[in-house]
Parts: sequence; C-alpha cells; structure tokens
Amino acid sequence: MQGYGIVSPYTDRFTDLNSRLEFAHRVALISDDIYKSTKETCRGNYVYPDPNNTLCLADLQRVDECLSDINFSNVLEPVCDDINPAPDCPAATKITIDAWANDKEVQKALHIRPGTIGVWEKTNETIHYTFGKNDTICYSYDVLSVVDVHKQLVTRNCQALIISGDHDLTFPYVGVEKWIKSLNVPIKSPWNPWFVDNQVVGYQTTYATTGYSLVYATIKGGGHSVALNKPKEAAVLLDGWIASHTDISDS
Repeated sequence: MQGYGIVSPYTDRFTDLNSRLEFAHRVALISDDIYKSTKETCRGNYVYPDPNNTLCLADLQRVDECLSDINFSNVLEPVCDDINPAPDCPAATKITIDAWANDKEVQKALHIRPGTIGVWEKTNETIHYTFGKNDTICYSYDVLSVVDVHKQLVTRNCQALIISGDHDLTFPYVGVEKWIKSLNVPIKSPWNPWFVDNQVVGYQTTYATTGYSLVYATIKGGGHSVALNKPKEAAVLLDGWIASHTDISDS
C-alpha cells in the first residue's frame, strides 16, 4: 500500500462518539452549564455511562433533548422529512439521484450492461440484515476500533489523507484529532488555513515520520458527506494531495 484517503471516518467507537458532547458545546448546541455538569457527573464517559449514575443519566437526557432535532450529518442543515423532503434537503437529492441512476437511457450512456443490477440505490440499507444486526441503517460491524491498524501503517512507507467536515456531528473532527494524536507522529506542518479562490475553506495539519506522512484537513461548513456539501473544496484537496505524491498518482 502506497497511500490511502478517508473521509469522515468512523475509527474508534468510544473516541468518535464520545467527542460529540465536546463538539456540540463548541458549536453552541449545548450550554456551558450542561457541558460542565455532564462532563463532571459522567466523568468524561458519555458512550458507556454507569447505569447507576443517576446524575450522569439525567445530564445525558438534557443533552439528548438539545440535540434531538439537530441534523447530525451537518448541524447547519435542517432536519429533513425523508418521505416528503424540502428541495434543499439531502433526502431530496437522494430521490433525484435514484431516479437518474435507474433511468435506462442513463444506464445505457454509462455502458452498464443490462441485467447486471436490479434497482440502483444511493445507500445500501440491506447489508446489516446479512449479519442479523442493525447497528446503523447502512451496515453492521464487529470491530470497534481500527486505531491499531493506523499505528501499523505508521511503520510503513505510506501516505495518508484524512478529511473531516467541521460541522459533522456524526463523527466530529474533535474525535478524529484525538485518535490521530494518539498515533504519536510528529507534526511537520502545524494547523494552518488552506484556500480555494483566495478564500479560507478549511484548516490543515501535516504529520510525518520516516517514510510516513499524514495530512489531516477540515473543510469549513462541510458535513458528514463532504463531497455532497462541499464538492469543489473536496476535489481541490484530493487533487492537490495526489499531485504532491507522484508515486501514488502514477500507480
């Protein structure tokens, strides 16, 4: 493996999900009082709270009430009605994409051989049934952390690009930064803005050690589906990263 890129990654169940509280506080979805109280009563553990800790459970309920009507994919966007979505909702985009991709003339133009697919879906929501589990609407998993895999790759000649939308509450950038720091790779280039059309569109940090480098970048205003929220910024970031590693782009 010469390199890899991941976007909005689910890397460690505890770190990623636990970081939601801090992120929600940073973007003013919960108050200082709620944040401080929850942090104290739950002792920093919001994913596996002690069922006998009534103060913690009460605080977590307050947090849930504050976040219940928030779009976790992008806190700047409205919560959508999946059945009858507004035109600017992602669910409306999904309906349009599904209709377009299932059009026979479109499939013919894309040289898709007849009979090779049934009904095309943007998101496969049937995989979890294969395992008899329902962890998410999309898939099941039995690996709760892959941080050790990243640590193994640090010892290889490998280049990594990791991207987070800075308004993603699903797997917030706060948690991503924490597990990246746990890799103990020295910082080569500190947190700095990066630009598109002379505008700040995010921030970037580069970590590097012998034979290995990791570029971590946020996209300003981006959500969980960065390529949908900020397609131009995502394309510029990816193209620039690939161009900077000719051994990857030539392979």
